[in-house]
Amino acid sequence: MTEDFVRLCGEVGNYSEKITGISIVDAYFGPDELDPSRQENKDADVLLHDLDGVMDSLEIIEDEIRREYLLAELKSMKMTVKWLAGIEQSYSTIVQTMFNIEPKKFSESIIEKQIEAVDESLREFPGEDLAEKASLFTKEGQVRGKALRDFIDGELQSKSADVGQLFRDRIYTMIGQDVTDNGVKYNCVTDKPWSGYNYFKGNYTSVNEFNVDRPMNIDSALAVVYHEYEHHVSNLWRERAYREDGFVELSIVPLHTGRCVISEGTADTARDFLGVKDGGPKVKAFDALYKLRRMIAINSAIMLNLEKKSVEETVQYNVERGLRDEDASRSGLGFISPRTRDGRVNIWSPYVFTYYIGRTQFVYPMFAKAREQNELTRFYQTLYLNPFSGSSATWEKAFAWL
Repeated sequence: MTEDFVRLCGEVGNYSEKITGISIVDAYFGPDELDPSRQENKDADVLLHDLDGVMDSLEIIEDEIRREYLLAELKSMKMTVKWLAGIEQSYSTIVQTMFNIEPKKFSESIIEKQIEAVDESLREFPGEDLAEKASLFTKEGQVRGKALRDFIDGELQSKSADVGQLFRDRIYTMIGQDVTDNGVKYNCVTDKPWSGYNYFKGNYTSVNEFNVDRPMNIDSALAVVYHEYEHHVSNLWRERAYREDGFVELSIVPLHTGRCVISEGTADTARDFLGVKDGGPKVKAFDALYKLRRMIAINSAIMLNLEKKSVEETVQYNVERGLRDEDASRSGLGFISPRTRDGRVNIWSPYVFTYYIGRTQFVYPMFAKAREQNELTRFYQTLYLNPFSGSSATWEKAFAWL
């Protein structure tokens, strides 16, 4: 049954690649015969039937967390197929079913409060008004072209090794166990809708790709290393659970499921996990802007996909409320727009909710509670030693002990 789950992930990945150009299979490190590239290309109706069949077979799994994790993954994949086949077109239903998140806009009062926090954090920085302060701050330390490539190949790669050592010193020692880590390699790429991405390659290795089409702020890029390295760490423990405990269903990592909510939430909480307390003015300003722009991105996704607002209106909203320049605003919409530039369904359009909601509604509150109750050891053991805890569908139940 779990092998059927892996095969189906591959088949749904083949289907999503046919429709959008991108497979929902984010990583695979399992048996050769279950490799997604070896799976069949099936039509939507066949996939939906097969998904229902595997869901019905899960009753034999005694571990409740494991069973609910797999059931939620299958329901999310079923929604992906229905969405890409044109059967389900309600953006709210798609997001809710995939991620167990209700897509709601942040009110203007909440946005205004965060803009005030940004204003306070930038008070001592140069600029005539808040918009100019945010623009100058964002552009300060930006590099592009060869300088950006050299930075990624040099300083960023070195910073990654330092962050890996922090995980070993501060997290693995608390867990009481170690995991093989064969490292992270950094590559420069172009023509991507995102700024950075962690590709887990199996054999306890990752490749982190950074999009050099856009200029990158050195300070923010160094902060992103914590996020991307935590993705690597989560997958290290996941691979160990497959290889040492025999959970073949963990050898495949599908996108657009409740797993992504916790994955992005833990990545966005990595600095907190590691106790990195850089409270300088730059970090405070970066964090305030980051929070504002995550909120604005969610509102923009709803504007484009649910409210059917125009690109121009959404760009202007990002300029005025997200404190971005027009080029950055327009570029950022590529990740959340309903369609790609070549007219295909944009596979990423529902994904934007996972970052901010994953951190603020799932991971950080549980982490903070564990810290307050002096239970961080058990928190990390639950998070990393039981990968089935890592879904928005199982999170509360997995941490019910807290």
